Amino acid sequence: MNGQILQAIDALTEEEASRWPARTAPSCKWHLWHMARWADYVQALLSPVVDVQAPELWEFAGVADEWGFDGIDLGMWGAGSGLGNETGQSLPLPSILRVRSYAAEAFELLEKRVGELDDQSFNAPFTDWHDNDTSVGDAMVGYIAHANRHLGMLEAISGILGKDGSITV
Repeated sequence: MNGQILQAIDALTEEEASRWPARTAPSCKWHLWHMARWADYVQALLSPVVDVQAPELWEFAGVADEWGFDGIDLGMWGAGSGLGNETGQSLPLPSILRVRSYAAEAFELLEKRVGELDDQSFNAPFTDWHDNDTSVGDAMVGYIAHANRHLGMLEAISGILGKDGSITV
């Protein structure tokens, strides 16, 4: 899934990736940033399940500082959820290459954490990002569903921009 999100971005120029097709339709760059933040947040939540507590790259690696995000409201979980279109459009996102680099690193960390799950940890009790008691596995299914929705948005926007609208065929 995460690889397909990156693949969708790779077909776009900086201008195409940055364009909001409508006031209420975020750019592909915004969708990539949001999913990178989401993956980074989730990998930090999963880290104590499979290893030791690990921080989010966003803070630990100084991405937020480097990009000038200090003091900016980034919505729920600092990942853009509930941010609103006007605020989302005003975010100082850097070039698509820099956003892609962060996304690739966050996706890799999440995939590493998920790859370390065994039957016991997959079925372990887990309190998810909405404070719901669930299992690690069910929370990961929720992540995949969320990522799939954003992949669909990336594909739709690519189609609107005159690119091939599908990554999977």
